[in-house]
Amino acid sequence: MASVEELWAKLDGAADCKSLLKKHLTKERYEALKDKKTKFGGTLADCIRSGCQNLDSGVGIYACDPEGYTVFADVLDAVIKDYHKVENLDHPEPDMGDLDKLDFGDLDPSGDYIVSTRVRVGRSHDSYGFPPVLTKQERLKMEEDTKAAFEKFSGDLAGKYYPLEGMSKEDQKQLTEDHFLFKDDDRFLRDAGGYNDWCSGRGIFFNGAKTFLVWVNEEDHLRLISMQKGGDLAAVYKRLVMAIKTMTASGLSFAKRQGLGYLTFCPSNLGTALRASVHMKIPNLAAQSDFKEFCDKYHIQARGIHGEHTESVGGVYDLSNKRRLGLTEYQAVQEMRKGVEACLAREKELTRNPADLNDLWTRLSQAPTDTCKSLLKKHLTPERYEKLKDCKTKLGGTLADCIRSGCKNLESGVGIYACDPEAYTVFGDVLEAVIKDYHKVDGLNHPEPDMGTEEQLKFADLDPSGDYIVSTRVRVGRSHDNYGFPPVLTKQDRLKMEEDTKAAFEKFSGDLTGKYYPLDGMTKEDQTQLVADHFLFKDDDRFLRDASGYDDWPSGRGIFHNNDKTFLVWVNEEDHLRLISMQKGGDLGAVYRRLVSAIKTMESSGLSFAKKKGLGNLTFCPTNLGTALRASVHMKIPNLAAQPDFKEFCEGFHIQPRGIHGEHTESVGGVYDLSNKRRLGLTEFQAVDEMRKGVEACLKREKELAAAKK
Repeated sequence: MASVEELWAKLDGAADCKSLLKKHLTKERYEALKDKKTKFGGTLADCIRSGCQNLDSGVGIYACDPEGYTVFADVLDAVIKDYHKVENLDHPEPDMGDLDKLDFGDLDPSGDYIVSTRVRVGRSHDSYGFPPVLTKQERLKMEEDTKAAFEKFSGDLAGKYYPLEGMSKEDQKQLTEDHFLFKDDDRFLRDAGGYNDWCSGRGIFFNGAKTFLVWVNEEDHLRLISMQKGGDLAAVYKRLVMAIKTMTASGLSFAKRQGLGYLTFCPSNLGTALRASVHMKIPNLAAQSDFKEFCDKYHIQARGIHGEHTESVGGVYDLSNKRRLGLTEYQAVQEMRKGVEACLAREKELTRNPADLNDLWTRLSQAPTDTCKSLLKKHLTPERYEKLKDCKTKLGGTLADCIRSGCKNLESGVGIYACDPEAYTVFGDVLEAVIKDYHKVDGLNHPEPDMGTEEQLKFADLDPSGDYIVSTRVRVGRSHDNYGFPPVLTKQDRLKMEEDTKAAFEKFSGDLTGKYYPLDGMTKEDQTQLVADHFLFKDDDRFLRDASGYDDWPSGRGIFHNNDKTFLVWVNEEDHLRLISMQKGGDLGAVYRRLVSAIKTMESSGLSFAKKKGLGNLTFCPTNLGTALRASVHMKIPNLAAQPDFKEFCEGFHIQPRGIHGEHTESVGGVYDLSNKRRLGLTEFQAVDEMRKGVEACLKREKELAAAKK
């Protein structure tokens, strides 16, 4: 084995060597350190052997043992500062964060982008040296100490340890298939003593679900890895932290040094010694000329999925936190989270980039009129397309954002959404034509809002007997005026909007008082109850999905309901807010007054809703403008519904009949959903009053027909 003098001579004479060892092991430092030893017997030669034998190394130096970071600090500290890009070595005390208050969950609930998530840490027993100074007996003893700690794992951490020495062919085959097995094939590590006494004292532990893994004496004493398919970073991180705490509580003590944090064999992996990563599909972002700069901005490292210096496969990249030193464990994970969210948002932006507008237009314009009968197809003429194709709103919304769903789904009835409130102005040429056609109006002169006077709100019960009206409901859509609609919203926008809305909910009192249930992280018990109450909304509408309505699902979304379950608010379902007042029976007055009280409370809390002169309240879909109000009853009208002029009768009162499970569904047991047909061109009070008069007419006619049958 080469002496320290021989190693130094080789390094000193290598003019083309660009390692950090070559840069920082000056003649003066070499002379000062060459004869020093640690209490474990570690020497400078042990630290630099690999870097001197492999002059193409990037770093070139390892620590012979934990004390090596003190004894050989002159060179190691210089290398550490250079590699980690820090001026001072003042790493903070460990802080994993409060696991009960994590502000992140699943980074990609749709599962469309993130393939898998992993968080790992390196840890070293403070009572043992690193590979260059370890004996076989010490490795075996360390293995036994570690196995004793594994016995303390319980719950989803419980599993089995597989020693490499004496491993059966069956176990070896399974661990290879699971990609759990590590090998002795790295020349840099081999020359550093990393594979001495292979494979004694080495092994692999994993839990029953194969979502938690520990490598024992691979490169570091311990490499703890938590992982799973998909983007649920919170679940992965919590599992890792619980494992670390369990091992520490079992009596293990990990090597640290003030200012450096946790110590491991290689100085590139100090401090938190934590790497949080996702395998993520970002083909469009990765193709950008500024991809590396974009990642650097968020302290994210992008590499191929098979490790550093490998290529991407199928547009999938490994994205991880770049910084390990100078921040806490929780901060490192947060940094990775924010970087991944930024990459996800950018990838989505590029996916819906206006560059695809020409393809959308080609698909729409070439669709036969006998198969595509949407209002978008009818009103987006070549002249309008040419005029609008390069326009943008101040929030970055484009014509492509508005028409994407209608072009992908040529059987759409309407086919166009507004990308944000300003779209109703920027893309007014086509949107206003669609609005006039859909709402059957000649001019866009919607009146100012008017909920009605206190006296007018004293509606009577439309069916005091309870024989006909099963339930009554009035709902409105509302949009915050300072946020865009789904195509241009970021995850951060949705979360901030959710917080603004929750603050308004806090102002509710009396019979409006209730509780907010966020979809993200919802318990199974709450989910079961909300399904039973028919309150839960889903992400199952393909037209809305293609309009970006479900981006970042379920982040920023939730359900508020009052204690009596007669008032409900959907947050970020399709619209920013869908306020719903309802109850059994026909007391329209009580239902409407409750809704009006809620709207006024939210407005007085500081929320401001998007409006445009002539169009009234603005929402995502142009079919739901003006009052954006739908008042309805579920009503038993079997005799009226059987009449051949049933549809014409309803239209005479501006009433729309449909099945109780929504548009295009059938009636069940003669019960129909009857609602106001008009939303635009009349006040809120007039819309409700129109529904009232129509329902009263239907009720009267039903009674007459029932009496005639007798």
